[in-house]
Amino acid sequence: MSEETSISDLLPLVAAALNDKAAADAAKELAAAREERDIPRKVEVIRSLNNGGDEDEDEDVVVYSSGMFEDGQYARNTNLWDVTLEQNSSNICSLANLRDCHICVGGGFPVASLDHTLPNNATFEGWINGEDRRQGISGDACEVSFCFCPHTIWLVILIHGWPREAWEAVIQEDDYDQDDQHVVHFLVENVAEQYPDATVEFIAVTFAIRSIHGALKRLLPPKRKEQVRADREKRKIAREDWQGVLQFVESNMRERGIFDLFHWMAIVLVMIGIKKRSEFFDKVIEALIARCERSGMLTMEEANKIMSTMEEQQCSEDLGSDDEKSPK
Repeated sequence: MSEETSISDLLPLVAAALNDKAAADAAKELAAAREERDIPRKVEVIRSLNNGGDEDEDEDVVVYSSGMFEDGQYARNTNLWDVTLEQNSSNICSLANLRDCHICVGGGFPVASLDHTLPNNATFEGWINGEDRRQGISGDACEVSFCFCPHTIWLVILIHGWPREAWEAVIQEDDYDQDDQHVVHFLVENVAEQYPDATVEFIAVTFAIRSIHGALKRLLPPKRKEQVRADREKRKIAREDWQGVLQFVESNMRERGIFDLFHWMAIVLVMIGIKKRSEFFDKVIEALIARCERSGMLTMEEANKIMSTMEEQQCSEDLGSDDEKSPK
């Protein structure tokens, strides 16, 4: 094979390699442009040592978790806007560093800090909840929530590496905030000291709608804005329907003198799927309340049995009504 032929044979491979490199460079540039575009619209949890006083200006900002503001949604309470955070797998926050964490928007502007020792920091409270309530699953991770004054921002985290039996004991004793000790102080100075490998996963940031109304109007694309408005109206209607159920239940139980069972009855109704009023559901509710009046607190098994029996009766009545209407 001649030298000329060998070079010509290689030309397509060289061209393909150059094309691949150009495509890879273009993809990197596009990703960087998208990241630059998205940063101002992100909600982030970042590390800020000593409130930024000990940061190295030449180092990259450590971002633990982030989420797009417009990807949020109205919470069950439609006065709240939930932004789910995605964990940055390359930057895991140790529990010992929890005090150095800040919630930021717009590319790094802090709106809340977990450093309760800062002299001018807005006050905030925290609660050790235990079970991961959002996922509804059992596990070893311990959920902790924070509310930043004046009730405009909430943060939910999960602590990994804190044994379940240990945090269950803390919740049972309910003395982690004794002597006005802040929950962050307890977690950093007590729990992290005992379990140095414990880490933090930032789950969600929630904003009060009244404090971000302008941001919702400006940042959400028109189509997304329509979707969230429809979702808000749907949740609002569901909440109003549920309030109607609770008012009906309260009136009936007060009349029968068994209002002390009201909260348990509300739980029962949710479990058997009654979340709005109808002629049939009202009859079921009255039957459940009558059962409570006769024998006290009913079990879920009894509630399900009453519901099933009344559904069968309703079906039979509906079939009988259809037979009467059908031509002979």
